[in-house]
Amino acid sequence: MTSGRSFFSETRFACLDFETTGFSSRSNRVVEVAIVIVENGAIGESWTTLVNPGDDHELGASHIHGIQREWLSNAPSFNEIAGDLYKRLDQSVIVAHNADFDLRFLHAEMERSGYLPNGLVFPNWDSRNAASYAPLPPPTRKLGDVALAFGIDISNAHQALDDTYAVAEIVSLITPLVDQEIQFTNVFQSPDEPDPSGKFALRPS
Repeated sequence: MTSGRSFFSETRFACLDFETTGFSSRSNRVVEVAIVIVENGAIGESWTTLVNPGDDHELGASHIHGIQREWLSNAPSFNEIAGDLYKRLDQSVIVAHNADFDLRFLHAEMERSGYLPNGLVFPNWDSRNAASYAPLPPPTRKLGDVALAFGIDISNAHQALDDTYAVAEIVSLITPLVDQEIQFTNVFQSPDEPDPSGKFALRPS
């Protein structure tokens, strides 16, 4: 990690969301990932891909994430996109909604892929905390409720890119509200390996 205290508006955020086959990072797998960058309070580049967990893994709640088995036949494995993911997280604070969930899967998938150096730390911020800064308190801290409290409509909930854009919009909107209040001392520093593969596969339009 690199050190040096920075205000919220000075921090590069990598907003992250995984769609998974279940809730256990030990036995379940990632089937879709998206990252959206926020810098200086502005939403920047995005990246997403389906992820093939292997034929021996069930897809879980397809009625929720909407992913079909045939979409994954040409999708890269997590091992193949590990370098691409690391590249996009580099020099950022990772943001996710219910961050513990996504970070558990990130850690588990990188470990299974053999790309998790000992002691690697993922500096992060949970966008559920944004509920405290909403114009009106949301009824729950679920992503849909927090987003709606900021006037953000998620058109396709439980699609990784749409959920991640909602998180990025939340980060962008609260930046002027929390700039002096929330500071970070570390950002994520990517390992040197693996190199990005450039592989990806998108949901059919």
